[in-house]
Amino acid sequence: MYSQKLPDKIHHIETLWKEQQHHWDLSQFQDFHREVHSLCGSSGTYGYIELSKAARQMEVFLKNILTHGQFTHEDKNQIVTYINQLKKVLSLELPKQLPVVESKPEPQVEKKVIYILEQDEILSRHLYESLIQIDYEPFLIQDLITLRRAVEEKVPVAIILDTHYLKDNGIETILDLQKEQAIPIQLLCILPNEDIKPRLEAIRAGCTAFFQKPVDVIQLTQILNYKCSTIADESYRILIIDDSESLAEYYSLILNQAGMNARAITNPLCLLKELESFKPNLLLMDVYMPECTGFELAAVLRQESRYTKIPIIFLSTEDDKDKKLFAISLGGDDFLTKPISPQHLISAVRSRSKRASILNYYMTTDSLSGLLNHSSILNQLDIQLAKARQEHLPLSFIMVDIDHFKKINDSFGHPVGDMVIKKLSSMFLSRIRSQDHVGRYGGEEFALILPGSTPYHSKTIADNLREQFSQCRFIIENEHFSVTFSAGISFFDGLKSGSTIIEQADQALYQAKQLGRNLVVIFDK
Repeated sequence: MYSQKLPDKIHHIETLWKEQQHHWDLSQFQDFHREVHSLCGSSGTYGYIELSKAARQMEVFLKNILTHGQFTHEDKNQIVTYINQLKKVLSLELPKQLPVVESKPEPQVEKKVIYILEQDEILSRHLYESLIQIDYEPFLIQDLITLRRAVEEKVPVAIILDTHYLKDNGIETILDLQKEQAIPIQLLCILPNEDIKPRLEAIRAGCTAFFQKPVDVIQLTQILNYKCSTIADESYRILIIDDSESLAEYYSLILNQAGMNARAITNPLCLLKELESFKPNLLLMDVYMPECTGFELAAVLRQESRYTKIPIIFLSTEDDKDKKLFAISLGGDDFLTKPISPQHLISAVRSRSKRASILNYYMTTDSLSGLLNHSSILNQLDIQLAKARQEHLPLSFIMVDIDHFKKINDSFGHPVGDMVIKKLSSMFLSRIRSQDHVGRYGGEEFALILPGSTPYHSKTIADNLREQFSQCRFIIENEHFSVTFSAGISFFDGLKSGSTIIEQADQALYQAKQLGRNLVVIFDK
């Protein structure tokens, strides 16, 4: 317990000072300063406000000595006074309980339920049928009163709302509805025109995406798939680097209670190893640590291309504005001052993680299909192969190609070809498992990575997708047509490289084409 360790912490500080009086050593004086700095941050975090203030005064005094390189007899006397003040304040402050965030029960969200409020009956029906095809459970709602009742009975993962319903008290109704939710319901709004007013109304109601009429329903479903797959904070992996074990554990506890996946290390020199194994979405980093500073560590990471996108939040008792600006110039994304309240910490980490997730989505996603782009799906294959080797698990790789795609473009035009690509992409996103990965390999070719899946199990999945896609009907100027695809499957046997797996899947795909198309073939030597 932190309270029980405090007397030992102050005694350790006093011991370090006594050693300095007998033999001056710059390195040891820096350690002495760092211990006081650590006490300032940890005591405030754990509720010892007066002790934190006293330690802060001492820490600033020691830092001035380090900065100016001068150490007088009066300075020695002042340090003794500060240490005595620490002991006195500690004796007067009552032991504090660890401040924690109350754990809320997981909300019962129906992850496939969508409520639709659209005054245009044709569009409403089109949305309904499109969502049915990709395994959502849509419900057509007539008005906001009915919507409230529906939400009380079954909380949806999203609401698709025409901004017509935001008139009068519509915005207030939606906001009141959202206040009752542990996690806000995704709100997608449909706009009547290009005017800014309905857009502002949508934003005021908490809209997370809007679409102007005539609505591209396939694009809407792609955005819906993305929004609904990134609701939970569990995907946010937070790595905490702080040499204070008590603080590192405390921050980890707070973030884990908030639903994130937090891990803490106290040795900054272990960072690169942890980055490889944990693959965090965000770093929460102390500034003053042994071995190196947080600033130096950030500068090292920003020289590594694979780590340039990871947000870094600095934590310190430092309140020097120049130091904070310096931290940002090194590639930091935020600077939080200790002590920090649990809610402030959660809010800062969550908002930065969410923003980074959105930016990463647009950097790694193909704009037409909403799937991973070519380089990202190849990168993901390398990652999953490394994991499969380490854990001795199977892995399947599927290469998909739309049959007679050139004929579709020649007969109906490229916009129709794009529509077919979007439709198949949306089907992939809605039907694959959360651990699977799918990307647009190029043109009308797609790649799917199925970790833990044998080739025969993968063939069953691919065949189901193939049959469902072949049943989709496209209507262009009263002409109806359907589309099929062919697929080739290769698999990881514990030895193959990524390039070999891709080549073998391509050979199996070629065989499927040669056998008449609309087939799934497993690579066979």
